[in-house]
Amino acid sequence: MITKPEKFRLTIVGADEDVPRLLLTYGRGCGGEVAFAMRPRDNVALHVHQVKKAPAKVWRTDLGLAPSHAPELDLPPADAVAEIKRVKAGLPPAGPATLRGKWSGYLFCDDGTPSVRLERKVAAYGTLKLASGRDGRWTATFDRAGKWFTQAKQESAERTSLAEAIQAGMGLVIGLVSEACSFRDTRRRNAVDADYAVQHPYTPPKGSKDPTERYQGRSSFRAVEQADGWVVVNDVGSVVAKFGTREKGKAEKHANALTRGKAPAATASAEIASGFGLGGMPGLTVAPALSDIPTPEPPACPTSVANIASATEKEAAALEELSRSLWGSTEAPELLGRAGKLLRRAEALVKSPLCSGKEQKAAWEDLRRGADAYAQARDAILRGEKPDIVVTLRRIAERVSLAAARAAKSCAAGQQKIVVPPSSPPPMQPVWPTAAAPQTPAAPAKPPRTRKAKAPEVDPEKDKLLVNAFADAIKQAAAQMGGGA
Repeated sequence: MITKPEKFRLTIVGADEDVPRLLLTYGRGCGGEVAFAMRPRDNVALHVHQVKKAPAKVWRTDLGLAPSHAPELDLPPADAVAEIKRVKAGLPPAGPATLRGKWSGYLFCDDGTPSVRLERKVAAYGTLKLASGRDGRWTATFDRAGKWFTQAKQESAERTSLAEAIQAGMGLVIGLVSEACSFRDTRRRNAVDADYAVQHPYTPPKGSKDPTERYQGRSSFRAVEQADGWVVVNDVGSVVAKFGTREKGKAEKHANALTRGKAPAATASAEIASGFGLGGMPGLTVAPALSDIPTPEPPACPTSVANIASATEKEAAALEELSRSLWGSTEAPELLGRAGKLLRRAEALVKSPLCSGKEQKAAWEDLRRGADAYAQARDAILRGEKPDIVVTLRRIAERVSLAAARAAKSCAAGQQKIVVPPSSPPPMQPVWPTAAAPQTPAAPAKPPRTRKAKAPEVDPEKDKLLVNAFADAIKQAAAQMGGGA
């Protein structure tokens, strides 16, 4: 008997934008719980299938592919929850919303095999559709109705990532409706007509509740006897703590506490702890998940931005220097946790309301890469592996340093756009325009334009000079504006 595929409605962040920022869904079906999160612009996606009292099955990609098969990778449920939070964290700013209509869609589960469908009615006579295939690729299809044309027509294009498929689909839209006034019919007027936008500003749709918050997978732990003592293992059999041969009671108590969430779940195995020179100490906490580290409040004045950018760069340089030493490898959990706090501090800097433009977007990309390196190293430790912590710390330090430099430049550029309100006293009005004139050559700002934003290798010494230059620029701007705290 052919069963009807189960479907789960997608909650879309940025549904009005040309390329959405985040796709989310959660539901009970396919024999358990299903959770899905995807960031089309970053090509990152995660699909979780959770059966009660069993490890979570996970599928993930960083290539923008669609889920083409049932999740297979075993992961403790608590770690699966943390992975979903990581995918949702640090979303990019809102993008262009020029097309008419909004994105909507579903995640389907057909006999355990997932697929994704999206669509957007961009004109009265046409709908753009996106569908995932069994090979993980995306197909964009535009259906043109025959009501206002001589005949109906359909064209398709296939791409590897969802973002690329959307761009290809937009090309199909323009091609198939060119017989009509395609630009006017498929674009929001207030997105292309400045005068109309003043009278009729565009209001983005209100955000929807995050459905993945309902997925609260919890890991279970148990005490297991081994030749050299007792160990506590998680759902997938990884050792998270070790106790002596006569400490069965302590091991069981620790396992029960972990299951109830009353003790830190991220503990180092004996092998990993020994490799780090920590002696297999039971209950030793590994670096926390990045989502568990609080983010400081974003700075809102030029002086604060300059000071935080400088301090962040110095901390990144110190972390990189420690990673080169023997102490850096033996105290890896502590240094990894320090790197996590550094990432959060840089995130607050990039979130400053003074920052904007392409440099801010590039800074977000640097932070995302640093966060991925952090999460991969932490996950490897929890699985009982030995990641190269020295390389990981170096990558994080380089990315944070570059993100701080770009954020400082972005905020400095934002200060040049400040206009004093008409209600201000007359003596205050000429201060900023007259001070901005000598900066027109903008010599310090030219070198970063030649650097590729996505270059895999970075030079810490150049980054240091870049941060200092941008920090000085912001301090000067603050002085011209009368400072600020």
